[in-house]
Amino acid sequence: MNNPKSGQGRDFPDTEPLSMVPHAEEYAATEPMPLAELHPAAAAPGGLSLELAPVGAGEYELMAEIRKEGRICPLPTRWLEFYRVLQDAAHGAALPAPPMSGSAWAANTPATKRNCFAAQVAWAVEQGCVPQAYEFLSALPKSDWYYGG
Repeated sequence: MNNPKSGQGRDFPDTEPLSMVPHAEEYAATEPMPLAELHPAAAAPGGLSLELAPVGAGEYELMAEIRKEGRICPLPTRWLEFYRVLQDAAHGAALPAPPMSGSAWAANTPATKRNCFAAQVAWAVEQGCVPQAYEFLSALPKSDWYYGG
């Protein structure tokens, strides 16, 4: 019913839900379609088996990995190992700034460490070294990372 305080002064009839005509042909019961029989893939010529290629990690996965749980950078020893991965993948390209270790580690802020590491990861992306970088960094245990507070 209409709200009398609305100022309209008219009553409208109550509405009823739409009902379906159960015996109409357009509303006949449906049945699921049977699944096609599954056949194993035929062997490729020469007896080679066809398999899907492994899906490699991309730039998005690498960036998510380095930011996970507030990570700043790997601890110095592991960071040097990561830099060696970049050196191996460089193929003559100029390398980014090396990681901080020793007195440089002690003298720099977490933000400076993060920026240095982020520059190395950006270099890996530019040089097409994402798979190698991701493989190394994703294998590091939590205890090998330096975290921000």
